[in-house]
Amino acid sequence: MKTSIKVIIKDDYIKKDGTCPLYLQVFIEKKMTRFPLNINWPPDYFDKTSGKLKPRSNPDKEFNDYQLIINSQVGRVNEIFLHYRLSKKELSVDQLKKDFYNWRTKQDFLVFWANELEDRRKRKKIEESTYSSQKAALSKLKQYKESLTFNELTPKLIENWKAWMKSKLKNSPNTIEKNVKDLRTYVNLAIQDGIVMDNPFKVVKVRQFETLPEVLTIEQVEKLIELYEDQETPDNWRRVLQHFLFSCFTGLRISDIQRVRAENIQDGCLVIVPHKTRNKKIKPVTIPLHDVALSFIEKTAGKLFQTFSEQHSRDLLKDIARHMEWNISPGTHTARHTFGTNFIELGGDVITLKNYMGHSKIQTTMQYVHISENRKKEQINVFDRFRRPSKKSKQSLENTAQEGDENQI
Repeated sequence: MKTSIKVIIKDDYIKKDGTCPLYLQVFIEKKMTRFPLNINWPPDYFDKTSGKLKPRSNPDKEFNDYQLIINSQVGRVNEIFLHYRLSKKELSVDQLKKDFYNWRTKQDFLVFWANELEDRRKRKKIEESTYSSQKAALSKLKQYKESLTFNELTPKLIENWKAWMKSKLKNSPNTIEKNVKDLRTYVNLAIQDGIVMDNPFKVVKVRQFETLPEVLTIEQVEKLIELYEDQETPDNWRRVLQHFLFSCFTGLRISDIQRVRAENIQDGCLVIVPHKTRNKKIKPVTIPLHDVALSFIEKTAGKLFQTFSEQHSRDLLKDIARHMEWNISPGTHTARHTFGTNFIELGGDVITLKNYMGHSKIQTTMQYVHISENRKKEQINVFDRFRRPSKKSKQSLENTAQEGDENQI
């Protein structure tokens, strides 16, 4: 059986970052197959003759790491070749592919998830908030099971994990389903990566619970403005309130607050491509700036706001809520939800709000209509201050009504 292995670079298409994908090219009796190495490298630093990487600098940590990965994959194919030679069995290209990918099912899914998570973060495929959320879900799965092969990832295991999160961690149904959704993401990535496994999510369905986000009332926003304008307010509180309140009047996400610049203000409007949807070819969002929103802007050049980390901002906002004696736990995204809800409550229309918030689907914007309707229903409770009629009074009213009906007859 004549075989050969070589690392090749597919340089007929160069990515925007100047790199090209690497493949493991294998021949068995003149029949060829390729295995993606999931590594991208500049073609100028690849020796096509030897099929080896060349370092881009000295030192080059990625060069060393990637070379180890390549050596591992080449070693895997060679071990398969050795097994078939020693057993004197015929090896076809199709059988090689099956053995190569089944080899990976013996690996730990938790390791795969961890590696893939860090890689997606490094390549900026996910936001920091998504990274934190998915890392937390992975941590819970590690707590439940220290190691987990791909073949062990069954519907029963997922259902048991859900039950464990409910009983042991006291997680809410919504949190549990969010963790399962994160698990599904990495199961799908494993399958896309060529790992042969039975997809447990053909059986397990991720449920979605309708939960309405926390929002501030108009009165609460006014109280925060007073706190911001109070010179006795601590500097770190005023700093976080400055951009939080700006978001309450513009709907900007924290990822955009961290990047928005004076140059984004044009003709009294904020014109910005949302960072979250920057890769989806969505048009810039244009938001007219109310005088209140403009009052929070102190700079005329460069970044508009000096922000803390998202986590520290959340902590400060919770401290402020406790100081105000509010029974809420606001985060940085609360400002965006507050803008959407108050815009509707003050008479704004949902189509305009959709455009201001940069939503691609009207269904996403409709949540603010639902929140507004719920808050209107709650406002009937203003009558709670009135004395409720006694049972005797109620009976008298009923008797009077009945007598009136008889008289009409």
